[in-house]
Amino acid sequence: MPEPADLYEILQVHPAAHPEVIQAAYGRLTQIYRSDGEMGADVAVRMAEIDRAYGVLNDPEQRAAYDRQRAGEGGGMGDATSVPDVIRAKSFQLVDDDGQTRAELSLDQVGDPMLVMNDRNGNGSLFLGQDNGGRPMLYTTDSDGNRRFFIRQDEAGDQLLGFLDQNGNVRLALGEVQGGAPWLVVNDQDGNTR
Repeated sequence: MPEPADLYEILQVHPAAHPEVIQAAYGRLTQIYRSDGEMGADVAVRMAEIDRAYGVLNDPEQRAAYDRQRAGEGGGMGDATSVPDVIRAKSFQLVDDDGQTRAELSLDQVGDPMLVMNDRNGNGSLFLGQDNGGRPMLYTTDSDGNRRFFIRQDEAGDQLLGFLDQNGNVRLALGEVQGGAPWLVVNDQDGNTR
């Protein structure tokens, strides 16, 4: 008979999560699994697991008893405050009271760390990570998802700072030329350097 799944893993939260985080995670998961209106057998089983996990972890006395049992088994994810739990995590999310992901720290497709912060509507508005060449990059977007500001490193290792218009054209760029001399470029709306 398979071992029962870890309740914290079911709700996708860290064992040291505050009650508000557990409630938000439960809200987010129920919204995901109940959103399509039809509840097939797989979804019903998954929702039963989520409801059971939430019932235990949302009750302080049941959660304390579960944590004691879990720590005594020697399996699972270990002590609620142990460092290896954080190290093994592949992503971490901050979720608001409405279940909306406001920030996420995760690994991109090639395994590099990436931080994304979302606005109140769930749109990505700040990205911190690496470009395709593995160089550090930060950029912000407007409410339509268009990049508007960036800081990144070019192939030569020089830092670049730029402001883009709503069409994605670079309007102002600051940086260094290869010899280390500073430069400033201002472009008009057609991309012509002024």
